[in-house]
Amino acid sequence: MVITTSTDISYTDPLKRTDSADLAVKLYSQRDTRDLAQAVVRCTPQASGGLTWHTGGTDPAAPTHLTVDYGNSYGQHVTTKHVKRDGDRKL
Repeated sequence: MVITTSTDISYTDPLKRTDSADLAVKLYSQRDTRDLAQAVVRCTPQASGGLTWHTGGTDPAAPTHLTVDYGNSYGQHVTTKHVKRDGDRKL
């Protein structure tokens, strides 16, 4: 399965949902071969007011990305990825 609708994507801060973030999450799920049926975008900091798109983190030189927890169609966690704006995995 792949993520095709925004209803399959949630955010740790729902007020930070953006069309560009939803699109990147969907594109990544379509390029991955695993069952990625749902996603949670981790806003930073996770408390209210966090950002969706961010830089740095564990790698201070990391390009702008999202931190996304992907789950399968059974609700189980599959992977956590840093996803770039074009839906590719952060290098």
